[in-house]
Amino acid sequence: MKTFFKDFQGYRAYKKLPKNFKNIVFYSESFQDWHHLKPLLNGLLNQKIAVTYVTSDEKDPGLLKQSTGYRSVYIGKGFFRILFFQYLEAKLFFLTMLDLNNFELKRSINPVHYVYLFHTLGSTHMVDHDNSYDHYDTILCAGPHQKKEIQLRENNKGLIRKNLVSYGYPRLEKLIQLNVLPNNDRKVILLAPTWGENSIINLIGMEICSIIIDQGYSLILRPHHETLKRSPDLIDEIEKKFSNHESFKLVKEMGDSESLLQSDLLICDWSGTAIEYALGLEKPIIFIDIPPRVRNPNWNEIQSEPLEMSIREKVGSIISPSKLEELPMTIDQLLNNDQTFSDQIKSLREEFVYNLGDSETVGPEEIKKLLKKLKN
Repeated sequence: MKTFFKDFQGYRAYKKLPKNFKNIVFYSESFQDWHHLKPLLNGLLNQKIAVTYVTSDEKDPGLLKQSTGYRSVYIGKGFFRILFFQYLEAKLFFLTMLDLNNFELKRSINPVHYVYLFHTLGSTHMVDHDNSYDHYDTILCAGPHQKKEIQLRENNKGLIRKNLVSYGYPRLEKLIQLNVLPNNDRKVILLAPTWGENSIINLIGMEICSIIIDQGYSLILRPHHETLKRSPDLIDEIEKKFSNHESFKLVKEMGDSESLLQSDLLICDWSGTAIEYALGLEKPIIFIDIPPRVRNPNWNEIQSEPLEMSIREKVGSIISPSKLEELPMTIDQLLNNDQTFSDQIKSLREEFVYNLGDSETVGPEEIKKLLKKLKN
């Protein structure tokens, strides 16, 4: 009852907002979304444009932000969130949430322009459902591969053309700005896989952790937040086994950049973190070659290899899960990379990321253009 009443208060608080605070509205499913939404949100506030931030997570940092022209609302995840979506009054509604209109959260009965903002540099057509992006009006693309994939689907299925904006990826820019070479007494390995029963943390996580620590490396384990939610006993088991090792650290915040900066090499499977890590920090990656996570079984219909596949051999090495004995040697080889690797990464950045270094300026300007267009 307490949760129901709190959600109702949030719903009513939004309904009572002045009209100018309903022109631009951001929605966050969880606190993990904040670091993706914040750069664009702050850019708009700097342009003296009023913004409202609605979240379903009581721990969302957006609820703590104080600024002129800014309002924040907690809406919960129950009945009143469904009601909020169904009867939403807003001019522009920004989300990082996939599958709008495909499940319980529908487009409003009112005329609202829906804007999707990517929380990954990965591709759109294999890991996501085939129709995950179909019900958005504008998509802020991080790179040209995403725009190409969405256009190919539109062509193949005869869909209405979306407004595809060449935006960029502020999180990558932040990593580039923060990046300094770690000064570690011993090399630090970051283990940050994707989630699911077939992720390496679920299949062979304990074995990988043991190999890394036994070889004298420091280990940072950063599970996906879905793994923490769905497999807490497994994470507790790993933490219990290695917590007495000073070289072991468990990080539970996916938005945390410190673990990326402190490490020298990443081990993962199909995590979107890999692309950010390589392109942002110019550090190598070892991919444990489990089958990819596929939500769209027809992904190859558009005949475009997903970036998370095509980029792997360009940013590191691939190891079969049946050959983990090769892990120590591969780590040593990659940690001795020369300047050629760094030059290659810079070239890949230019190829796959829009407006590198300028997205926080480009974003608000594109939104102002969109607002003006909608008023006409």
